[in-house]
Amino acid sequence: MDLDIVRFVIRRRLQDGRLPRGRMTKVQDIPGGGQMCDACGANVTSDQMAMVGATSEGGRRLRQFHALCFRIWDNERHLLDKRTA
Repeated sequence: MDLDIVRFVIRRRLQDGRLPRGRMTKVQDIPGGGQMCDACGANVTSDQMAMVGATSEGGRRLRQFHALCFRIWDNERHLLDKRTA
């Protein structure tokens, strides 16, 4: 994964509303099962860890991220809040 590209994609998805700006609740780390990462769009394979949690934005919905994408999303959403405050 090219981290600069992942960071760019996550920023765009935060800005256009495809990713939530609010925090996730009841976050768990689980082995990947081939589902798509909501942050980068790639599949989370069985040899990777997924972070799964619920958001209240857009209705209560489960989100799944690669562990690294989750950390980038969490950092970028905080930075976006600081820039728009």
